[in-house]
Amino acid sequence: MKYLWMVGLLLVSSTSSLAVDNVFEIERVADGVYAAIAKPTFRLNCNAAIILMGDGVLVVDSESIPSAAREVIAEIKRITDKPVKYVVITHFHGDHFQGAEAYASTWPGVQFISSDATRESILKRGIPRMKGEILDLPGRIDKIKVELAQVSDKKQKEQIQQRLDQAEAYLAELKSIGLVLPTQTVDHDLRIYGTTRTVEILWLGRGHTDGDLFVYVPDAKVIVSGDALHSGTPTLTDASPYDWIRTLDLVEKLDFDYVIGGHGDVMRGKETFELWKEYFTYLMANAVNACAEGKTLDEARKTLAPTLIAKYGTRFGNIPAPFARTVDANIDRAFRVVSGPRVQ
Repeated sequence: MKYLWMVGLLLVSSTSSLAVDNVFEIERVADGVYAAIAKPTFRLNCNAAIILMGDGVLVVDSESIPSAAREVIAEIKRITDKPVKYVVITHFHGDHFQGAEAYASTWPGVQFISSDATRESILKRGIPRMKGEILDLPGRIDKIKVELAQVSDKKQKEQIQQRLDQAEAYLAELKSIGLVLPTQTVDHDLRIYGTTRTVEILWLGRGHTDGDLFVYVPDAKVIVSGDALHSGTPTLTDASPYDWIRTLDLVEKLDFDYVIGGHGDVMRGKETFELWKEYFTYLMANAVNACAEGKTLDEARKTLAPTLIAKYGTRFGNIPAPFARTVDANIDRAFRVVSGPRVQ
């Protein structure tokens, strides 16, 4: 097992819990397939998928901190006495890989699987962002304290206090995480054979990131999609929008009934695929038009944001953030993709 020690020795024990308990709701999706649906917290966790393989368990994604992952582990132990043999990391964003140490300490033989691109991105982008978050969090915590001091309403005060407690606990744990790198990478596809089912791990093209993996359980007709598709608002910070449309087209060709996304509720059928592809197509077409008309990035934001909010503002869920809070960043990414170095 390869560990990447981030900031000194690992201080979080296998039984401690700095995160708020009851962060997940467990939903049975199909026979032997469960979704751990993450509730909103200060630092968002991702959903995890729990797939029983007969002789072991395959888990998809490992949360933002080990204590959150340990809550999922406790649920796994209630479901089965079989060990977790595989943890698939769908992409390099922190809420999907930072909690992996909890699985490594609970089941020392577990294999961590990602795409080649995701492993590289954890090293080159995920870890620097994590360091930046450690530096940034004290300032954010101070702002919450100021907000708390200015509020007199009891209910509001309780909500802000809860957010403050979660923020301080997250920072404390983040400083001491022992990061685990993937031990096995996928080029295009990999089949994992259990004693009762086979699971396919697929890289079908760039999308939310350049390394997105999909996990397909053919006998249960379930897809696990990470943040390449979920029931909330798509975010394009590290995305390849044109490729993302093609990738979703390929995933739609699989025989499935349910999709466990990286955030929000379990999805059924292809409706969310069509909505996301429609949104990306519309966004990119309008970014092309803005660029062709010689608009600056700021002008493109002012022109496109109201139109996008009017057309899509109520069609997406509020996780990981409400549509109106993500629209400018998505326009920025779309405009930069089509305008290249000309962007201002």
